[in-house]
Amino acid sequence: MPFGLKLRRTRRYNVLSKNYFVTRIRLLDNNVIECTLSVESTGQECLEAVAQRLELRETHYFGLWFHGKTQAPAQRWVELEKPLKKQLDKFGNEPLLFFGVMFFVPNVSRLEQEATRYQYYLQVKKDVLDGRLHCNMEQGIRLAGLAVQADFGDFNHFPSQDFLREYVLFPVNWPNGDEVLEEWTQKVAEEHKSHCGMQTAKAELLYIKEVEKLDGFGQESFPAKDNYTNDIFIGVSFIGVFVKHRNGRSIMLHKWKDIGTIAHNKSAITVEIMSRDDTIAFHMVGVVSAARSHTSAFCRRFYCVYFCDVL
Repeated sequence: MPFGLKLRRTRRYNVLSKNYFVTRIRLLDNNVIECTLSVESTGQECLEAVAQRLELRETHYFGLWFHGKTQAPAQRWVELEKPLKKQLDKFGNEPLLFFGVMFFVPNVSRLEQEATRYQYYLQVKKDVLDGRLHCNMEQGIRLAGLAVQADFGDFNHFPSQDFLREYVLFPVNWPNGDEVLEEWTQKVAEEHKSHCGMQTAKAELLYIKEVEKLDGFGQESFPAKDNYTNDIFIGVSFIGVFVKHRNGRSIMLHKWKDIGTIAHNKSAITVEIMSRDDTIAFHMVGVVSAARSHTSAFCRRFYCVYFCDVL
């Protein structure tokens, strides 16, 4: 008969739960992976873990972002040099990260690794289908035909082209009436047939080259005000620093060869224009944390493009 000993309960600490955490990362193909990280792990360590699974070496083109707790900014890029968990706890809506291209190149031939080009292809295709890059009908049909060839191969591998009706072919902001969709789908089917025999990698490459021609490719802009308190967008691309009206109309473009330095203090940004010995100033808008986040993201792009010779 066992002894009726009463043992005092002691609190047991799960070391893993205190010092480590699990975060999920949605990849560009919509698959979700999990990473177990130290609470002190930086965003860069998480990015490298993702890159290892994807067999990526050219990690400097990519980044991680998450949905913010507030609408401005709704999307926040992870500051790679800082602890990841602190950023998610402070600003994140949920512990879900998104992997994506952070820095675009003016010519896809600069991408050395096939795995890099594939992830790049997934990103630009997503930007087109999500409506972030605008294309006309002719461009959209051509892009859809290349995407089908890249993703499915030759048309004669299928008994009919009916499978195209189940595949997302067109940007979300295009009209979606049944008749017009059927007409466009038939045009995509013909475009797909014209690419018979084309290898997957070449179809992806041609898709990227077509996207490079679209207005706004490689640009990311942030809401700001100029010195006259006008509402504008300021952004960085591989061409230089650009300024646009809120309606999208371009105001000015300063090419990299004309820019000396860019400095920032909290939500203020100053750009030195060497070609005319002048300095222009901008102020990021939004609540304090949002404005500073925009400032930080803008300057990270500048330093990477201008100093790190990524582009």
